[in-house]
Amino acid sequence: MGAILLEFTRTGVGEYSHYVHGFSETILVQIAVYLGAIFLLELCPTNNWTLRIILLTALIVRLIAVIAPPFLSTDIYRYVWDGLVQGADINPFRYIPADSHLAFLRDAHIYPNINRRDYAHTIYPPGSQMIFWVVTRISPTVTAMKFAMLGFEAATCYVLIRCLKLLHMRPERVVLYAWSPVCLWEIASSGHADAAALTFISLALLAQLTNREKLTGGWLGAATLVKLYPIALLPAFSRVRRLSTAWVMLGVIAAGYSFYLRKSVSVLGFLPTFAQEEGMENGSRYFPLAFIDRNLHVTLPTSAYLAICAAIIGVLSCWAYRRDMMPKACVTSGLVLATALTLFFSPHYPWYFLWLLPFLTLRPWPPAFFLALAPTYLLTTKLGVPGEPMYRLNCFLYGGFFVLLVNEWLSNYFPKLLVRKTKEVLSALLPMRLPDASAEVSAQEEL
Repeated sequence: MGAILLEFTRTGVGEYSHYVHGFSETILVQIAVYLGAIFLLELCPTNNWTLRIILLTALIVRLIAVIAPPFLSTDIYRYVWDGLVQGADINPFRYIPADSHLAFLRDAHIYPNINRRDYAHTIYPPGSQMIFWVVTRISPTVTAMKFAMLGFEAATCYVLIRCLKLLHMRPERVVLYAWSPVCLWEIASSGHADAAALTFISLALLAQLTNREKLTGGWLGAATLVKLYPIALLPAFSRVRRLSTAWVMLGVIAAGYSFYLRKSVSVLGFLPTFAQEEGMENGSRYFPLAFIDRNLHVTLPTSAYLAICAAIIGVLSCWAYRRDMMPKACVTSGLVLATALTLFFSPHYPWYFLWLLPFLTLRPWPPAFFLALAPTYLLTTKLGVPGEPMYRLNCFLYGGFFVLLVNEWLSNYFPKLLVRKTKEVLSALLPMRLPDASAEVSAQEEL
């Protein structure tokens, strides 16, 4: 299976310049291999070489993707640009790339490939900016940035293996992360900075599993400084009457933002405009809102939808905060919160589903597993086009999630309900209970 994964990665990186299998078919085969490997690991015994083969294959396929030019996303060019701007001792949030103040940094390789360079300030938070600066001090190239993200992935695999051992699970289950096509194409190939966020989330899980609350808060703060959404995980990692995790997390976030805070410079960058551009303000972004409008014929204001989402997330946060005090409870709680936020946000970029993977490696939950894996294939098909095709894609994606969710609920709770009801019926039909055998023996002894 590893050989098939290698072959389709090798041909897949060239699909953008010439047709081999078709990129959608490449992804589909890789998903089949990925699921087959998980299935075999669950059924077959392993030995000392199994984990080594998994990790070696994961490394080789990533090296193939890292060396090839990125073709699914151009975000990485902005990463390198922001690092170059900082190297010139300029705040990356201050100027757009096309500004004349930065003309001396323009070249023929990075600048022409920057998306939104004519009107958008950087959108990436301080944690990401620090990584960009460090990497470009070593080498201001796209390949170097992709290798840095590969280093974060290696760290994530190592941390997840430690977490699996602490939870008394086989370390080979790291294949759920290591062979995931989502990671291969969105991190190794496109070089998205989410790789660093996944490392810090995994480190927070490890710290929580080893009862180090302040360290948990520090890693969660670092993850939030790279990508903003990990802040929603705080209730899953906090404990009742113990606020050290929250205080440390907030302190790390404040320190990171204060480093880039300058007079008349907004550290939010392009974020407010991005929210408007992506339809987050007018509601066109959110699939549940469109589904309600089309099928229930109810026009729900965006503010009302966001209020409902906030209320549900609040209830789930209270549930996660007051759950079992055992450290391992953070895995399930974090997965539920991350999945709920993803459902409400309904992203249409595959890398926004990446943050589910550390939790799924430790707690494979089929509905969330489908949600994390399916967009990688669906968005490479004709359904990935904005408009009506994207709506149908979302119907399949989120509809599949809820079908799996209902199926799991029925398989877990319906048999128990059936047994209980059967006992009640039998008790009603047979009110006379047979005498207990031990009671008969005691009675005979007394006689």
